[in-house]
Parts: sequence; structure tokens; C-alpha cells
Amino acid sequence: MKHKLTAVGWLCFSILYLAGGWALKMGTLKKPGPGFLPRLVGIGLLVCTGVYLWQTLRKPAESQTSSGPVNPKSVFGLVAALLAYPVLLYYLNFIMATFGVVYFMLLVLNFKGPVWDLFIALGLVVFSFLVFSMVLGVGLLNGPVEEFIFRLIG
Repeated sequence: MKHKLTAVGWLCFSILYLAGGWALKMGTLKKPGPGFLPRLVGIGLLVCTGVYLWQTLRKPAESQTSSGPVNPKSVFGLVAALLAYPVLLYYLNFIMATFGVVYFMLLVLNFKGPVWDLFIALGLVVFSFLVFSMVLGVGLLNGPVEEFIFRLIG
């Protein structure tokens, strides 16, 4: 029963995520807008969670095994970070909001330790900013930090 509820919960989350991404401008394939990637991720998430729900509903209840105890604080921390990200994105722009959320998530998951998590989050954010804004030309929310990186690179 837990697996079925989890699958339904993830499906609801993916629908909400896709609906949030749908509100942003899509742009074109040659000039993608800020809603391009969220729509792709939302569609992929919806497909994956739909398949997971289908598989969960297909299996008999006794064949579903638990992978171990789940830390509720970690789950709630990750969900809170995901829900806070769009708000932070609005106020802090791409780099600061993404860095904060990624660093927080790495800390919640006890990934490598606070110092390593800081460098990993910083590297992931700078890499993703460069790939999406410079290579793919996706219009991200720009602020002072993003402008500084554009000037530094360009």
C-alpha cells in the first residue's frame, strides 16, 4: 500500500511541476525560453511517474519489498527545497537560488560533508549555468552574479 501511495504522490507532484513549467514562455527550438527545460523535465517526470504507478498497480502487494527505513526529515527537507526553489528563483535569480537548493539538498542527504558539498554544488551550478545559457542559449533569470560571469567569460 505504501508503494501505491508513493506512486500516486509522485504522479501528483509531477503534474504540479509540469503545470508550473507550462506557465513560463516556451520559446522556439532555435531560441528556447525559460519554460523550455521545465516543460521537458515535467513531461519526462510525468512519463516516469506514470510508468512507476502502472508498475506498482500491476504488482501483487506481497512482491513489493521495502528498501529500508526512510528518514522522514530527509524526505521533508528535500520536498521543502523543491517547493522553495521557484520562489527562491524569483528573488535570487538562477545561480544563487540553484546553488542554495543544491547545497541544502546535498547537506540533507549527507553526501560528502559540508565542505565537499559546497564545492560540488558550486561546480554543478556554474557548469549548468554555462551549458544552458552559453551553449544552449536558454534564457535564464539573470542577476548581478550571472552578469559577472557573462563579463568574466565574454
